[in-house]
Amino acid sequence: MAGLEKRGIAGLERGFARAIDIMKGVRYDRSHPRPTVLIVGEYLLNFHPGANHEIERYLEENGLEIIEARMTDVIRKSYFYKHAQSREYHVGLPFGERSWYAIADHFFELAHDRCDRIARAHPLYEPPTRMPELVKQSDEVLHHTFDAGEGVLIPAEILEQAKHGCRAFVILQPFGCLPNHVVGRGLVRALKNRYPDAQFLPLDYDPDVSFANVENRLQMLIMGAKERGNAEPGEGAAEQARGASEEGSPHGTTA
Repeated sequence: MAGLEKRGIAGLERGFARAIDIMKGVRYDRSHPRPTVLIVGEYLLNFHPGANHEIERYLEENGLEIIEARMTDVIRKSYFYKHAQSREYHVGLPFGERSWYAIADHFFELAHDRCDRIARAHPLYEPPTRMPELVKQSDEVLHHTFDAGEGVLIPAEILEQAKHGCRAFVILQPFGCLPNHVVGRGLVRALKNRYPDAQFLPLDYDPDVSFANVENRLQMLIMGAKERGNAEPGEGAAEQARGASEEGSPHGTTA
């Protein structure tokens, strides 16, 4: 932050590079990785520990490794969806607005390029799948131009991490938020068809909810995750293909 205040983007990059160098000095042991759990859902509940009762800390203290959805995609999605809708479906937008969405979306790509280039210095860094590729993962479930609630970020993140072996997913939802219920809880069945061995736990939050109300359900997920562990990357492709074929058959089921 000091670099950004003093020297703008150049200072920000130098500060980030320095942070990576500091992190490289931290000892780590990846010989016995913990079972992973992905947290997705409405962005405030995802990223604000006061809103979600510090669910990330709780899951870590109970032996799981957290995969967190990326805040960058939450910010980018509005520009990306509008750009994709105008480009792929010729949605009628004024020229200036179309140009702005295209330029803004491109700037996110440039920012990711610079961040990836710096972060690669750390041996544990894994470049994330960029949003244009990430969202297409969900096309069989929900098309990548759908933009209500969190759009396709919830199913796309789940399918992306399931492909890499994660089998435990927590979907955080504000109670009564219909768009997020549609793209969260409403898609669990279609996602379960593709990965039958995965656990999906939608959790509803409202101002009166106490952590005790969700702890029992989290404990069930924790026990299941420890029992199953992570799948090998790519494992589940047969289930995914079978689920897709079932949905395409007269007797198949969909979300």
